[in-house]
Amino acid sequence: MPYGRPRMSLFAPICADPAPGAAGAMAAFSNSVAHIPAYQEFLRAQGFDPETVRALEDFERIPVMTKKNYIGAYALNLRMINGDINGAQIISSSSGSSGKPTFYVRGPLSIAESVELHRRILAGFNLGRGNTLIVVALAMGNWIGGTYTTEAAEKLSEQGHRVVVVAPGVDKQSVLETVRTLGPMFHNVVLVGYPPFLVEVVDEAEDEILAQNIKLILAGEAIGEDRRDSLLNALGKPGCVEDICVVYGTADAGMMGHETPSSIAIKRLALSHPALDEALFGGDAETSTFVEYDPNMRFIETEEDGHLLFTVESGNLLRYRINDVGAVWDGDEVRRIVAENGHQIEVATSTVGAGFVVLKRRSDVAVSFYAINIYPEPIRASLADPLLRGVLTGRFTIGRVPGAGMGSDTLGLDVEMRHSIDPSTGLDEDFAQTVKEIVSDGLIRSNSEYRELLRQEGERVEPRITLHSFGSLPSRIGIKQPAIKDNGVQK
Repeated sequence: MPYGRPRMSLFAPICADPAPGAAGAMAAFSNSVAHIPAYQEFLRAQGFDPETVRALEDFERIPVMTKKNYIGAYALNLRMINGDINGAQIISSSSGSSGKPTFYVRGPLSIAESVELHRRILAGFNLGRGNTLIVVALAMGNWIGGTYTTEAAEKLSEQGHRVVVVAPGVDKQSVLETVRTLGPMFHNVVLVGYPPFLVEVVDEAEDEILAQNIKLILAGEAIGEDRRDSLLNALGKPGCVEDICVVYGTADAGMMGHETPSSIAIKRLALSHPALDEALFGGDAETSTFVEYDPNMRFIETEEDGHLLFTVESGNLLRYRINDVGAVWDGDEVRRIVAENGHQIEVATSTVGAGFVVLKRRSDVAVSFYAINIYPEPIRASLADPLLRGVLTGRFTIGRVPGAGMGSDTLGLDVEMRHSIDPSTGLDEDFAQTVKEIVSDGLIRSNSEYRELLRQEGERVEPRITLHSFGSLPSRIGIKQPAIKDNGVQK
């Protein structure tokens, strides 16, 4: 299906055989230069002449847009076509997990893209001819996830797909009752939610719920393959890895990419083959997210330092850096790398020209500890270890805890126990020690600077573990859990 308004480029055609999505990115730039007041002023402030952009190599010189220099610097209406706020259909906000919430608009093009991307996810689930209940267990306020998913499901139903949507939000008992009552009327049940929340839902579900054909769409946070396997075992679906799909999304522009059967298979293969891991993930497969993306909807570049840049016409974003660090591969590159490493697996994509994104971490979400950055991704992966996941929910915060004297700071890690665990019985220093050892091992494997720090300073720089009973760890239910704290302040 076509996307976007008619292209009226001010510039000469790009060179022959351009990268997939390049023509659309150039046209998005042309439209923004012609019609978006904020972008016109932004380029003037940067001293950049848009007339110099004639080909894709010129596109790479366009000033990088950030939340600070653009989103926070210009009013919402000025960041829209002709400065008209009425061009929006829905206004959403970020979760505020890294600061003050920011407002973003969604119009017809953004919604059409969302519908198509959700259609592709459901196709990957191989739902067959039966009907499907989509249960949206995401917050249903201004935050994008809940309304974005619900609206996409409604539109798919209007288009004739056999889907029905219900949106109980983040009330756990309401989600369970919804699936218990309505699920048996459908061949498939798709639960959509934030991973730690759906872990709790599955953990508390009775056998009559778990006996249903449940599939999961997880948004807002990555999961490790151990966590995927744990969830599938709880659902009675061991080995059915394609029944869980992780979505890579942002409040700024909606869904950037999503897992497919091929992306899941490749990542799991890399976990047991270091050469493939190094070639595709830089050795970080264990803590990375690996998703397919459509360059005709999201044109993605990579800066020299690994920051991803997004050009998204539906969000009026041009070379936008959201501080995510990773890598971009086109489908043919992935096929070549897989084959060169001696593996014979199909690397299929939803559309011709689709590529893959490796998301490693957010560069602005880290704890500075002894002048090195500690990121949450390896900790999140460690807490999914089989020895821990039966006790811990996966929610945590980590931060530098100032000491009384010079060089006496410690790395504090607060972890939350499952609702069924009583911290006063059966858990003692031995379990906390196990958590510390597993997390330390994960940091050692993933962070060479921490490995050297540990060699020099010894156990005093290992994380100090504090166990919290269920619900007592500070959080905002249903919104992205802040993993970083600074001197006790959540970020």
